[in-house]
Amino acid sequence: MEQLQAQSREKKTGNAVKVLRNEGWVPGIMYGSEVGNKPIQVKGRELDAALRQQSTNKPFRLSVDGNTHDVMVYELQRHPLQGNILHADFKKINMNEKIHTSVPVLMTGDPELGVATLVRHSVEVTCLPGNIPESFLVDVDGFNIGDVVLVGDLTVPPGVELGLDSTEVLISVLPVKAKSEESIDAEQEAEAVAEKAGTANE
Repeated sequence: MEQLQAQSREKKTGNAVKVLRNEGWVPGIMYGSEVGNKPIQVKGRELDAALRQQSTNKPFRLSVDGNTHDVMVYELQRHPLQGNILHADFKKINMNEKIHTSVPVLMTGDPELGVATLVRHSVEVTCLPGNIPESFLVDVDGFNIGDVVLVGDLTVPPGVELGLDSTEVLISVLPVKAKSEESIDAEQEAEAVAEKAGTANE
């Protein structure tokens, strides 16, 4: 479990928050029945590093002013262009109580024929925080057109309950889409224009 250092902060807005971010901090909130809504701040570089080590659907250990809390990242707000984290919400959890969360579905390998398409990008699970899978990795190597992967085909760790019916489709292998007549016409027109331009420049 990744550990993050945080500090309490006064709830600020406007220029004060901008100054905080310019100094490398990410403003955030830790909330829960035991802590209420507690404004905090974490170093952006440390938060980024922790998120590279494990996904946001896994529990983190958050140390705030010397007190340690088990938390989940509930929401991250990122800059729409730069992608840096602007704000983070942490929910305090009990490691001995089951929670509901989503686990991403990832693919590896290449089908023999067709294109593998994710029908669902994640699966809802219920389990203890320490048992949350990082992801469900599905190998589609050698699959053919018409092959599917169902929820029931997943390898599920002990203690993890899936929130979907076992017959729901997660991955489907489809034929490669043929180019439409419009796209073919557009390509031919572009080639003709380029050919005329080349002739004119000779």
